[in-house]
Amino acid sequence: MRLLISKCLFLIVVLNVMATAASDSMITFDEFAKSIRQSVDKNYSIEFIFVFLTIIIVLVVSVVLFEIHRLNKFRQEFMSLAWGKFDSHARSLKLNRENVYILKEIVQEVGLQDPNSIMKSPNVFEKTLEKFYVSRKIENIEDKKLTSIRNLRRALGFLPLSKEIAFISTRQFDHGEKCLVQIPESGPTTNKGMSTVLFTKEKNWSIDRLEGPKVPDGTWIRMNLTRPGDAEYSFRVQVLKDTGEELLLSHAEKLNRAQQRNWVRIDVSIPVDVIYKPSEDVVGDVFSGKLIDMSGGGFGMALPTKLKVGDMLKLSFELPGHGPINDLPVKVVRVAGQYNNNPAETVHSVAFEGDVHLVQEQIIQYVFEKQRQDILTRQI
Repeated sequence: MRLLISKCLFLIVVLNVMATAASDSMITFDEFAKSIRQSVDKNYSIEFIFVFLTIIIVLVVSVVLFEIHRLNKFRQEFMSLAWGKFDSHARSLKLNRENVYILKEIVQEVGLQDPNSIMKSPNVFEKTLEKFYVSRKIENIEDKKLTSIRNLRRALGFLPLSKEIAFISTRQFDHGEKCLVQIPESGPTTNKGMSTVLFTKEKNWSIDRLEGPKVPDGTWIRMNLTRPGDAEYSFRVQVLKDTGEELLLSHAEKLNRAQQRNWVRIDVSIPVDVIYKPSEDVVGDVFSGKLIDMSGGGFGMALPTKLKVGDMLKLSFELPGHGPINDLPVKVVRVAGQYNNNPAETVHSVAFEGDVHLVQEQIIQYVFEKQRQDILTRQI
């Protein structure tokens, strides 16, 4: 600190001497150097140091306050522009006054820096809303407001959710979605099968009840939901209430997403009848083959002939435990080599084609059951 003071005073002395030199051009260099040494070597009084430090502190504080004021002004101007974009976008979506009020309340509570983004991205909407529910405690929010938020999803076009956008929360599920259910999550299974989403609210959601014993409140269950053209989602939720006709469930904000190219695949050996369709109006050869693996996205097959990628087929086979599946449309997506080094059989990979949602659910359920059985067998 003493060095800093000395340097500052040195500068002052230099300026004074230069001013004196300007008025008296006859000053010599020795006299100039002597005046500097006298200024540096001088012992300053406590009062002088105190006044000097006070001036320095005032200057520093003034600079800091000025920068804070400048940044605050910039932030205010930025947020003013951001809210202007928000209001313009809200008008273009024709949101009513209640919708706009709720959106602004959510944005301001969470402190979202770009208010407009909550209307542009369903995932931003969900993540921001989840923070809002944690901050406000969703159990303390009145049902009327929660219903308005649910309606707001539809007004923004986030419900039903486009298949091009991945689910990140069960709150994004719409009624009619199909889920594979395993109760309980671990241990001996008491209830399992395919269930339908009956309704989804902000606090909870509901599926139709599976056959089996009553499910105790608080039971954790495992669920899978498949969207053709998107992915398979697996997650765990808690049973809030078993009414005898439906299961009331908690929401899940963590969904494990497996893209269709990453479907869980199991090995099988199931005879299959194949109809080759070179075009929509022409039926080609009919021959038999074998399904060698199966997933929620398609099959691997060993066939007595070599087809081309893009060829359309119709398959008929018996799905163990689920009955016959007839004329299932598929498309060849890959042609591999020989099956078990047998030149008479070629391995083909096929993917489901068209609207095969119901059949796909049966296949996913079979894969799920078979995988579970294999795990239990290895544990014995």
